[in-house]
Amino acid sequence: MNPKNKILIVDDEKDNVNCLARWFEREGLDIISAYDGQHALDMVEKHHPDLIILDIIMPGLDGLEVARRLKADSMFWSIPIIMLTAKHEMKNKVEGFRIGVDDYVTKPFDFEEVDARIKAMLRKRELYLELEKKKLQLDQTNLKLKEMAITDDKTSLFNHRYFLNKLKEEFKRTKRYGTSLSIIMLDLDDFKEINDIHGHQRGDRILREVGRIIQSNARETDFVARYGGEEFAVILPNSDAQMAKQVAERIRKAVSVHVFKEEKSSLAMTISAGIATFPDNAMIKNADELIHSADAALYMAKKKGKNRTEIDGGSIFREAPERGAKEARKDKRV
Repeated sequence: MNPKNKILIVDDEKDNVNCLARWFEREGLDIISAYDGQHALDMVEKHHPDLIILDIIMPGLDGLEVARRLKADSMFWSIPIIMLTAKHEMKNKVEGFRIGVDDYVTKPFDFEEVDARIKAMLRKRELYLELEKKKLQLDQTNLKLKEMAITDDKTSLFNHRYFLNKLKEEFKRTKRYGTSLSIIMLDLDDFKEINDIHGHQRGDRILREVGRIIQSNARETDFVARYGGEEFAVILPNSDAQMAKQVAERIRKAVSVHVFKEEKSSLAMTISAGIATFPDNAMIKNADELIHSADAALYMAKKKGKNRTEIDGGSIFREAPERGAKEARKDKRV
């Protein structure tokens, strides 16, 4: 047995507690004791023992009720319980196993028998804790992999794939409940010049900084993603076009006044935004068309001089050409 193991002995007969305590203290185990049911529950709460030796017959809460409460508690259910019972208490024994008691020792007990059963239960406990540790590590690894699968590595925003999946979910929900759904497409103005003049590493740092600006100026209920290259997207559930414009303008202004500082130089950037809303635009039938509508509005914002926000109420979507940027973006998405 591991000397660090902590054992709680519960019995209203103090002689039994003292005898067992002396036996196991010889092996360096940490022994704590209780003399009634409520006291036992308090000691479990305070000390989190590795094993409990629990008498059935006690004043107040009996051993079966104590075991029932512990096995029903998600924090303590895995602690092994060995019940102390008299030979004639077979009914209690059956009830204990039904509750989840791990083992029994019959009184008057043999110290070596108790010792053997405790060692077996502690090995079981250590194995369980090791399995729990491995499970926790596996869960953390799976969570990290899940986060990596939906996160853009350059900006730490949601990635393009997650954006598409989320938008389809929100579009279905909007149609089902008759609410409004808006998206904002955002594109940094003249970003190619940054990469050409200052290099792609400087460009990547600017993308990360812009991502933080967008995230901090969006609402808690919005979903911000890097759409690809220098383009970002925001999903705004339960939001009409004017609500989306308020968010887009807040983002646009925050980017325009921000100074992108480096050791040797500082840069100013602007961003253009296009907004589309369902069902405001009656022509939109699905999530892909909602993207195309916002994309068309973004194209119009660029065409009108950049650093501005445009809303597609339907006419832009109807008249907008299948612009080459739609194909070019495929090379920018990650």
